[in-house]
Amino acid sequence: MATKLESYPEDHPVGIALAGMARALRSEDTLIDALATQAECVGVRFGSEAFDEAAEIAGLPYCRPLDLYLDRDTKRRADAFHFSEAHLAFDS
Repeated sequence: MATKLESYPEDHPVGIALAGMARALRSEDTLIDALATQAECVGVRFGSEAFDEAAEIAGLPYCRPLDLYLDRDTKRRADAFHFSEAHLAFDS
């Protein structure tokens, strides 16, 4: 998790998360799309460790069993399943 600093560089996960959330509020973009756009603007690759940390700070942690960024509650439920069963449990 990110360390508290007095200010954050624009490519720091906290900076990406805050700017991405603001971008989502000002636009019709989903939060994950806004985070991806913000990350790209500052040279951070989607799916990188820094992006994953920014997404988690913004409330969309990466869920390995489903290979998605999800809200915390859904991730918690998916993580309760065996890796091979998670897709079946959430397939609608």
